[in-house]
Amino acid sequence: MHATHPAQAGSPRATAGPAAAAPTPSVAEQWAAFLHDTRFSDLPAPTVARAKSRLLDALATAMAARDLPVPAVARRFVRANRGPATVIGHAERLPAVDAAFVNATLVNGCTHDDFLAKSHPGAVTIPAALASGEAHGASGAELLAAIVLGYDIVARAYLGAPGMLPAFRGTGVAGAIGAAAAAGRMLALDRQRMVNALGCAAMFASGFGEGFRSGTMDVKLNVGWASRTGVSAAELAAAGATASPLAFEGESGYFRAFGRTADHAADATRDLGRRFMIDEVVYKERPVCIFVQTPVHLALTLRARHGFDPARIERVTIRAPWLTLTNPGYTNVAPYQTPLKARISVRFTVAAALLGRPVDEYAWYDNTADPEVLALSDRIDLLDPAPDQDGRVDLEVLHAGASHGISGLEMDSLTPTTDKIVAKFRRLTEPCMPAARGAALLDMVMALEDVPDIGALTALLRPAE
Repeated sequence: MHATHPAQAGSPRATAGPAAAAPTPSVAEQWAAFLHDTRFSDLPAPTVARAKSRLLDALATAMAARDLPVPAVARRFVRANRGPATVIGHAERLPAVDAAFVNATLVNGCTHDDFLAKSHPGAVTIPAALASGEAHGASGAELLAAIVLGYDIVARAYLGAPGMLPAFRGTGVAGAIGAAAAAGRMLALDRQRMVNALGCAAMFASGFGEGFRSGTMDVKLNVGWASRTGVSAAELAAAGATASPLAFEGESGYFRAFGRTADHAADATRDLGRRFMIDEVVYKERPVCIFVQTPVHLALTLRARHGFDPARIERVTIRAPWLTLTNPGYTNVAPYQTPLKARISVRFTVAAALLGRPVDEYAWYDNTADPEVLALSDRIDLLDPAPDQDGRVDLEVLHAGASHGISGLEMDSLTPTTDKIVAKFRRLTEPCMPAARGAALLDMVMALEDVPDIGALTALLRPAE
């Protein structure tokens, strides 16, 4: 005999008998209905504008990363494959799953991509939507809708299992679900197939952060794999694959596996279709970890305000929330064997900012053995959070016997505006893209809802023939 279990409290499949009301749809079923039923015309104008901003930002960061080592490894991995989807900044065309993989490593390559709900949603959802959409002749309006919806599911997959941190990595885990949502939307999956795509992605999701401590490629490749996983899950569902409708809140489901409890399941669907999560995204002004963006901003503000003599900086203290302090790599110390290990370290990046190093320039972080930066890094103490820390970062510099302090809410300076993102796009693409082509790409993204086939957009992402 098989053991039976009583229905869990609040289970969407629990019934009281033959006369009971229809069961509440599961999380996957609610998400699938949202993904299937939401039309581009349902999206508020500011949300559409945010989607354009996110696409423009992702394309800029990808173009800037086209010659970096991780995307080069990804391209070598799939070099024998051929298909209809564009690789950003390169001439080859790949199957959608492979293009999503490579393009995700490009978007994430410079550590300069956006952030939402502890994940990098643009790096996983935009490559998935772009590759699947190009392969199926999707319109610009369909691409924008898929981006909005993919971001939504990335965030909600985290909100339903916030306990995944710090053991697991949000982008690799929640990101795979959002990538499946975006790809499934571009494949026009019906509700049931969308349930199956989301469930398969939940089964395949993976990722942890040890590579941030060593500065190795695995954490970057994990972003690419999450996007590839999402496209694979959607294509498997289209081919007839099935998955449990309780893949998320079930007794052996995603929420319990990654978050250790399903107690937050309701947060995954709260205000679905009324609160578009993409509206809450932040962007990166500098090519460093999102969790060091605010300390670096505060350090630059203090330096501009007080004009420190580097030789007279005696001690620096930083106090941040627990999830920041425990983020893999945040506490990294020398030796910094790779630039990635330095970009993640709050000590290295804050020391560089206080010393006036060009922290806005990606290439500068090759200077991992800068002796002045390393010396000041050794004088930076990381303090446990105060009881009222709650998103606040406190930075204090002891200079020539005088203490100078500053505080700020994490990522408060990183709300994207169209002007900021256009300026970033031009800054990142001007060195690697002809001016006329960059201007054409910018104009097309800004009017993307009028583009009947995104092949016109992806053509601008390949080298001129």
